[in-house]
Amino acid sequence: MRANRVSALIMLSLAVAFNVFPLLALAQNSQASSKYPCAFIDTVNITGSYPHEQYGIGNNSNAQHFNNSYIYEWMIIPPELVAVYDFIIKNGIRVQTERHLRACVCKLKPCIRFCCSQGFFYSLENKSCSPISSIVDNFVDQDFMEIRFTNGSIGTISTSGHFLVHHGTPCEHMRTITKDNHYVHWTLHENGTIAYKNHLFSKHYCFSAFPESNKDNEMDWQWQPLACVPERLPFILGVREWTYAICLIITVICMIIILFVYLLCTDLRNTFYGVAIKSYTLCIIVGYSLLAHLTLTNPANMSKYACSKIPSFALLYLVLSFYILSFISFNFYLSFFGIILSNLMFWFIFFPIVIIAACWSFFVSFDLYNNRPVFGNEICWFDPRNWSILVYLYVPILLSCVFSGIFYILSLIKLSDGPDIDVNKLMASVSRNRFKSFWKFFGYTLSTWLVCMCSFAINCYRGERTHINYVVCLFIAIHGFGSLYALVGKNQQIQNFLRKIEDEIDSDEIAEISMPMSNF
Repeated sequence: MRANRVSALIMLSLAVAFNVFPLLALAQNSQASSKYPCAFIDTVNITGSYPHEQYGIGNNSNAQHFNNSYIYEWMIIPPELVAVYDFIIKNGIRVQTERHLRACVCKLKPCIRFCCSQGFFYSLENKSCSPISSIVDNFVDQDFMEIRFTNGSIGTISTSGHFLVHHGTPCEHMRTITKDNHYVHWTLHENGTIAYKNHLFSKHYCFSAFPESNKDNEMDWQWQPLACVPERLPFILGVREWTYAICLIITVICMIIILFVYLLCTDLRNTFYGVAIKSYTLCIIVGYSLLAHLTLTNPANMSKYACSKIPSFALLYLVLSFYILSFISFNFYLSFFGIILSNLMFWFIFFPIVIIAACWSFFVSFDLYNNRPVFGNEICWFDPRNWSILVYLYVPILLSCVFSGIFYILSLIKLSDGPDIDVNKLMASVSRNRFKSFWKFFGYTLSTWLVCMCSFAINCYRGERTHINYVVCLFIAIHGFGSLYALVGKNQQIQNFLRKIEDEIDSDEIAEISMPMSNF
């Protein structure tokens, strides 16, 4: 019995060893493979490079060889400096690519980077390399650079002999470092670092030649390191931003007036149309208020949670507002068939759409676009440098506008069939005046958002904010005033209700005046 127990323990120990140890080895290998030996900027793609064969003991032809080392630029790269990458860094963003080999060559030999090849300089205006005119005589040469050695002396060395030379810009947008509107005279050290008074330059740089006037007012070309423009968008609170926020607040005030009037109007308060308009104004009030808050608030002063959740709620209410307009268009079309939807039917239709829109905004707030979070990264709204707003906001709005347009065309076709429709029944189910006022209001809303889309496309194409942003502000204000004009000023039921209130006030004043005064 004891022997059986011992043998069972031995078998159990072997089973654990054979099962656990491979798992530990796999975990260690995966942990080692997940770590890269150096920064991406210090690597080069060595896919296709010749492997360096290392033979076993004896160095005979029959010994087993290992292809762990590679040869690049006549240098032997050890295996610990080689790794498999499935991404590249482009403009500070990690972009997924096919798996390839990269080696940390800058750890073996100092690297130097030039923005352009020989005979070219980097133009900050065109953001590209431009050729040097043939009449320039004192243009600097890339083959020789002045460096400071470790002993403190300064000398000129052969660039290709001392450094690994790379050509190209690490980012799309580069800039010079100036002090008092003059170039800073950076010092290139023997180990490849660039410094000025104990200030080290970033590794994400490239050298380019720039002219500077000397004491004799002659132009001398000198090497200047260009740094990447920070990808983080600066917070600007200027005239454009204040104008946009004020126009949003104006529209919010107009929507509050419309909501207040429709709450008081007894003829429309509990109808499908009245409940839909009140829900629409609430969505616009909340959505535009959140947009104004995001416009006037510095993202640095907001928490990460608020920076991701506030824009998702703004997205939710803006998308819901347009689908409420689709419900109203659908209701108008059904009224031509004598189908009258109640306010209870509006809530039955509305709640599933709210759930879908909430799930959509929740998905957007946790989604990535170009390997960046849509909300909560550098800006608390959509990044204007990519097309994420088109995918997540404008496409759902355009779909709802298409639905509304289809029902509008079908309603017009029904209206054109005048002899076949019972006019009294039509007038009892839906007012022609209400129909016209709603589509005027829809026209103002659609025009506003089409201008917003055009403004975004122009700004994204130009890569900067243009004066069309002021046109957007104007149309945002037109959205508020136009809605007030169409939904209140041109709606006959609302006007009759307001006249009734005015007549009651006048009659009360007349009755108060005609009342005889009592004697004391």
